Amino acid sequence: MIETTTERILLNSKELAIKLGVPVNTVYYWVSKNEIPYIKAGKHNRFDYEEVMAYFKQKTQKREFK
Repeated sequence: MIETTTERILLNSKELAIKLGVPVNTVYYWVSKNEIPYIKAGKHNRFDYEEVMAYFKQKTQKREFK
């Protein structure tokens, strides 16, 4: 039997800010307001990029104009 595992790559605040193209203070703000999903690792926050992007896609609403 072959086991397959999906390894989650976790980013720190600075790495996430770079990938999203926002200032790191924006990431800190989102965390303080619980606006993005994160994992608390001791006193550090870690982010699953795919999970964050899925969260943003869910929050984005497409509007249809008539």
